[in-house]
Amino acid sequence: MALTLYRIQTDAHRDTILDGIGAQLRGGRWNAKGRPMVYTATTPELCFLEYMVHLEGTSLADLPPLILCEIVVPDDSLTLLAVDQLPAGWDNPYATPTGLASFAQEQFGRHQTLCLGLPSAVVPLSPSRNVLLDPLHAARSECRVVRIEPYPIDPRLPTASPTY
Repeated sequence: MALTLYRIQTDAHRDTILDGIGAQLRGGRWNAKGRPMVYTATTPELCFLEYMVHLEGTSLADLPPLILCEIVVPDDSLTLLAVDQLPAGWDNPYATPTGLASFAQEQFGRHQTLCLGLPSAVVPLSPSRNVLLDPLHAARSECRVVRIEPYPIDPRLPTASPTY
């Protein structure tokens, strides 16, 4: 069996989907700058919401072409963490609490896992999960991008079409 994960990103970086280069260059909520990480989710909808909260004022209409990547990983490669297992402040929407990157790194080591499944700070009550994929894990070679499709943005969404 296999587990399907999703990622939304710009088409310009389709050759590095499983490398975690963007997160490595900028750092993120769950990884320190310099540490590669692939941010995925269990549903395309959660991917899109997570992508949107990082636009920093950029209109959806001004985005470069986006793609939806369908990624298959071994089904035994996911460790799910519940809210009560996460550090205080993990869901702060306006700041990345210090220590989350160290916490994630510790969890990868503790569980010897390819993927960590975490609740979303954007929609914490959703059953969908964000999934961190560790591109440095030995099982990374078993991951496959099985489908890439253009990701259209519905013009009815706020900021999706230019305002006049």
